[in-house]
Amino acid sequence: MAHLRRRIGSIGKGTWIEWPIDVLTEPQRIQIGERVRIRKHARLEAVRATAVAEPGKVVIGDRTSMEGYCSISSAASVEIGTDVLFGANVAIRDAEHGFRDLTVHRAAQPLLTAPVRIGDFAWLGQNVVVTKGTTIGRGAVVGANAVVTTDVPDGAIVAGVPARQIGWADGRPFTRTGEQK
Repeated sequence: MAHLRRRIGSIGKGTWIEWPIDVLTEPQRIQIGERVRIRKHARLEAVRATAVAEPGKVVIGDRTSMEGYCSISSAASVEIGTDVLFGANVAIRDAEHGFRDLTVHRAAQPLLTAPVRIGDFAWLGQNVVVTKGTTIGRGAVVGANAVVTTDVPDGAIVAGVPARQIGWADGRPFTRTGEQK
């Protein structure tokens, strides 16, 4: 842990990070709150959208818990609230490779970025993918294997590819617009 404390921007007291962990490129742009638990084989990275761009920023709130093999990459901003739960293999990206110029390899094109925000008390199940520009609301639940491509309201339950709302975490009745009762 001492090695990580020297590299990462900040790690709050009581935080537990299981080895091995990959902290790649710009680790000083990563902030981890207090009493966070990160299981082994996690990957945290802040990258640059272009060679001259400011690196992204990753902020993980207090008491967040991440199971093994979670991966967070930021070229803009990924902000995770407090008391958030991550299942294994969750992937969060606030960027994607450019692809419009068919004469230039995608890896050589500038990254397209938009911030990601995950609200307090959210729960992301195993294998969830969160894409650039999305916000997952406070207390929302994202079912296993879902791909989040649009905002998720506070307290919503979403599932599927792409993720669609299927209910409310507090149990209130849910009907899709246009659906017959």
